[in-house]
Amino acid sequence: MKARMSLADKHNLYAEHLKKPNATYTELAVWAMDAFKLISPPTKSTVGNAITRHDTKSQRSDLKSRSMDRGVAMPDLEAKVLSWVLRCEELGVCVTGELIRKQAKAYYDEYELVTNWPLKFSKGWLYKFQRKHSLTSKRQHGEAGSTPQEAVDQGREQMLEATTGYEVSDVYNMDETSSFWCMSPHRSITRSRVPGTKKSKKRITLALTTNADGSDLVEPLFIGSAVRPRCFNGQTAEDLGFAYTSSKKAWMNGAIFDTYMRSFNARMEAANRRVLLLVDNASPHKVKEDTVLTNVSLKMLPSNTTAYLQPQDAGIIASFKAKVKQRQLQNALEQIDAVMAGRQDKLYEVPLVDAMAWAKDAWHEVSQSTIVNCWSRTGILRREAGLQNPRIVGHE
Repeated sequence: MKARMSLADKHNLYAEHLKKPNATYTELAVWAMDAFKLISPPTKSTVGNAITRHDTKSQRSDLKSRSMDRGVAMPDLEAKVLSWVLRCEELGVCVTGELIRKQAKAYYDEYELVTNWPLKFSKGWLYKFQRKHSLTSKRQHGEAGSTPQEAVDQGREQMLEATTGYEVSDVYNMDETSSFWCMSPHRSITRSRVPGTKKSKKRITLALTTNADGSDLVEPLFIGSAVRPRCFNGQTAEDLGFAYTSSKKAWMNGAIFDTYMRSFNARMEAANRRVLLLVDNASPHKVKEDTVLTNVSLKMLPSNTTAYLQPQDAGIIASFKAKVKQRQLQNALEQIDAVMAGRQDKLYEVPLVDAMAWAKDAWHEVSQSTIVNCWSRTGILRREAGLQNPRIVGHE
């Protein structure tokens, strides 16, 4: 006895319908239950779909090789993935949903498993896998909403006034974000609560700048704590293709910001452009008294409004970090078997230079439509600025 009809069964059901065109769906359902040894009669909608969609199904060249109309779960594959997850749990290795999906795909490709339907390890597959095996996401133990709406509205009006008169390509935003590039995820998919591992505190700051139409993603500035990181192997950051500087705590400071602004101004001067740069109201965001910005107008966002009015915070940085995370997870997946036999806390350890390369590539993968949408979301540009349509040819 079986629960569902195969494609071949549905083909035969359609043939029965042709022989008995006056038979009702209920009658055909009873016939199908007896003919195909089903546990219960198929529903009327199932019978109807088998008949009305027959032409589409019959065009599939591999009809006989498929047993189900949907992809089937492979017990052997799921067993391997589950065993891997439980082994990770036993060793305290943090496992995310994305990592499970990648490992399942790796097993599928590695062993060339044969399925009746190409398996797609989607979020839906992950959800069913977790529910079937009692796996839940648990936290390893070891800004918006606080600003009055009136202040946000007033700040938006100030920004609208400041950006008026500029082309969208000439309005820029710069913001810093921290990257703990060796830190493992805070949550892990397991069957039981697990103790956390010691989290790496290695941190680097990135200054990310882009304009409102997404046509110019400025090379990220990396701020580390070491003047000459060992992983550079005696080479300069410029030799390696990075814009890198350092401060004692790896934070942006006034001296670094001033140098950054001088460089940005020189870039715009060489291109014969006059632009507006928006930054949050932080103490390091000031240039020295003797610094003259001939082609860049620097404007501070109103205090306590960056969560609402700063484009980078509206989703650009989130998109960037998601792309970095993809690279981090892929790297972890590639070495997870070796790490299981040794130091689990080293799974996410990578040299700074590798993390910088991931970040640089990820930054240039942030789509132009994402940038345009994030700027639009802040409402700091006039409607006539032309940001309503995110389908702009560029970085997609």
